[in-house]
Amino acid sequence: MKDKTSPKKSNPVTGSTQSPASPVSSTTRPEYTVPPEPYPWKRVLLGCTMVFICWGIALYREDKAAADLRIKRARDWVFSQFWNHASSSNAQRLEPMKSEIWKEIRGSVLEIGPGYGESLSMVPGGRSGTRVVSHYVAVEPNSFLHPKLASNAQAAGFIVQYDENTCPGAEQFNKEHEYEKLPVLTIVNGTLDSEFDIPTTVLTNAPYDTVVSSMVLCSVDDVEANLKAIFKLLKPGGKFVFAEHVRHTDDQDATAEGYQRGDIDLAFWRRIQNAISPIWALLFGDCRLDRDTGKLIATMRGWSKVEYKTARQTSNPLTKLTPIVYGVAVKA
Repeated sequence: MKDKTSPKKSNPVTGSTQSPASPVSSTTRPEYTVPPEPYPWKRVLLGCTMVFICWGIALYREDKAAADLRIKRARDWVFSQFWNHASSSNAQRLEPMKSEIWKEIRGSVLEIGPGYGESLSMVPGGRSGTRVVSHYVAVEPNSFLHPKLASNAQAAGFIVQYDENTCPGAEQFNKEHEYEKLPVLTIVNGTLDSEFDIPTTVLTNAPYDTVVSSMVLCSVDDVEANLKAIFKLLKPGGKFVFAEHVRHTDDQDATAEGYQRGDIDLAFWRRIQNAISPIWALLFGDCRLDRDTGKLIATMRGWSKVEYKTARQTSNPLTKLTPIVYGVAVKA
């Protein structure tokens, strides 16, 4: 019988033999689906950040003054949103202290950094009190706080006008309210940080019988420059009425329950204040936790009398971080 097996073919080049090719499998491979790529939000955020940084650098190089103004406006708006929620609780905390010293306010008055003006209702001379205030100048550098400041001033019995040199739209507002027969409160946009930049309206109304500051010297650029300006703007015998939060300075304090028992480590809280003050200032409108404002006022020359108290409260971490000094200094 003949072998029916297919013969092996010889390769004429190599002389090797090979079997006939086997048929190709007809099995179909499953189709591979590429999963969708997640949205690259991190890269987008990083890219947008870099764009804004580059834009800010370019703007700053082109016009430094304009860039500084835009940055200030942005920070003022952020602080106004925070203060809209925090101002009421702050006013309640300070009310017992202010009730002791705000009664000293009289005559022509200058207040620096009044914020929303919650304390104006405590000033003698409102609708419910005797008219011991003749004129009130409120220097508030954050224009986002001005509308509510004006509203609270009117509720406290003042006729409000805006400084036409520093506040846009002041002329029209003032015309609408010039018929009133109440003590006038003038809102001025500015600071006392430099003697060369003090608003004209502040200077033309000087000297003052009273200068007031409440929780503002913590956030000014230069505390000593502000105190010197305050002293110069006062009449002889004029009073500086203040309530400011400060850095812990005393190792022992018998004025607050908790400190008496030794439950609060003042050295520890001083270290906390010093450590977080830069971050705190960035988040809360340049507010600093590490300033010895009470001592600065007491050691200034030219006062005939300085009397103040320190209120250290222990109800929560915020009060432990912000002890208050409040009192009155009288110009010789």
